[in-house]
Amino acid sequence: MVVAAAAGLVLLGSAAPASAASLAGRPTSATRVTLRVAAPAQGSTVADTTRLSLTGTGLTTVRIYRLATPVATATVSANGTAASALIDTTQFRDGPLVLTAVAFGGRPALPRAVLPLRMTVDNAHADHHPTGYQLVFHDEFAGTDLDRGTWCTRYEYDGGPAPQVPDAGCLWTDPADGTTFGTLDTLGGDGTYQGQESEVYRDYNVDGMKMHTVQDGYLALHATATRLDQPYLKYESAMIRSKAEFEPTDGHPLYLTARLKQPDVLGTWPAFWLAGGYGDVRPPWPPEIDMIEGPLNNSGQYANVMHTGVQASGCTGPCPQGPFDYTYTDPNFDTVWGNYVAPASLKDTWIEVGLEWYTDHVCWYLNGLKLACQQYKWVANDGPDVTNQATVLLNLAVGGSWAGADGVDDAALPTEFDIDHVRIYRK
Repeated sequence: MVVAAAAGLVLLGSAAPASAASLAGRPTSATRVTLRVAAPAQGSTVADTTRLSLTGTGLTTVRIYRLATPVATATVSANGTAASALIDTTQFRDGPLVLTAVAFGGRPALPRAVLPLRMTVDNAHADHHPTGYQLVFHDEFAGTDLDRGTWCTRYEYDGGPAPQVPDAGCLWTDPADGTTFGTLDTLGGDGTYQGQESEVYRDYNVDGMKMHTVQDGYLALHATATRLDQPYLKYESAMIRSKAEFEPTDGHPLYLTARLKQPDVLGTWPAFWLAGGYGDVRPPWPPEIDMIEGPLNNSGQYANVMHTGVQASGCTGPCPQGPFDYTYTDPNFDTVWGNYVAPASLKDTWIEVGLEWYTDHVCWYLNGLKLACQQYKWVANDGPDVTNQATVLLNLAVGGSWAGADGVDDAALPTEFDIDHVRIYRK
C-alpha cells in the first residue's frame, strides 16, 4: 500500500488514475480517491454551526469522526469531486480540535483517503454581545429534538385548537374568566377573511411532517403549502415561544441575540421578536419589540432589507410606550419604515441579529453593526400594573397583505427558517 500526503492531500491505495470519462460519471472502485480541505482552512477558528467543505476525486462516501466517534456524514456531489457537512461545534469544548474525514470510493469496504481536520473552537466569543454582560439564557439547539421544557409552539393567547403536542407548561388560565391561554395558532384570522398572515402553526402538518426539526446544531422551522384548498389560511408552518420571561431593570439592560438563516422565498415572513408573557393578567398588546422581521416581497421588503420596530397602538393621547425618538441611526437605516438596507442579500445566509434592551430605549444590531437606537418603554397601555414581562418568539409566517403583497411562491415550498442559537445576556 502506498501512502502519500502533500498540502492537505491524502491518498490511500494503489489504483491507477482514472480516465476523464470515469471521473465524469459515478466513481468506481478503479477511480483514484483524493481529499482536500476547501473551507474552513486548516487551523481556522470556528464556532456555532460550521459548514465543512471538501474537494477531491472518486468520492462516494465521506464521514467525519472525532477519535472513533461519528460526527457527521457529508453530502457528496454526484461526480464525486466535492463533499460538505454541517458540524455543530457546540458539542466540543473551546480550544484546539482535530477531526478526521474518512473517504470511501466505489464499493470497497475500507477507507481510501483519510484527512485530519485541524481547527480551534471558540464559542465563548461567538457572538457580538457587549462587554460586561453575563449569559442568563441560551439554547444552542443541539441534539435531535426541540426542548419542550424551554419552548412552546403556539402564541400565548387563546383562540386556537388544542396543541397537537400537549404541554401544560405552555397553557394558563385567565384568573378573570377561566379562559385557557396558550393555544392561538395564527394571526391570520379565523379563516373566513384575510388576516395579516396566511398560515396556521402546527407541530405536524396534515401529511404528518414534523414542523420543528433539530439537526447539526440548529433548529429548522418548516413551512409547507398543505392547505391550498382553504380560502385564506393556506399554509402550515412552525413557531417557538419561550417559557421563560424577560425584562430589563434599571442599571441591568439585556442583550438578546440569535443566529438565523432566513428563507429566500417570495411571500415568507421569518421573525424574531418580543411580546407580553403570562403574568397575572390577560396578555396585553402592546408592548412589542421586533428584533427582525424579514417579509420578502417585491414592494419594498427585498432580500437585503431588515425590518425592525417597536409597537404602540390604541392609545388615547400620547402612548405610554413613548416617546419614540431615534437617538442613533446608521446611514443605511430608514427611520420612516424602520428598515436597514444591507449591501447584500440577508436571505439564505447565516446572520446574527442582536437587541440591546434598556428600560427606556433599544438598540438593534446586525452582525455586530449597530443599526439604530430608539426610545421605548415596555409598558401596556393601561400602565405597569397590567404589564407582563416579555416572552421570546421566533416564527415563520407566510402570506398576508405584507409578506404576500406580491403573492407566495408556492412552488418553492416547503422551505425553512433556521435558528442556530438564541442567547440572552444581562449586564
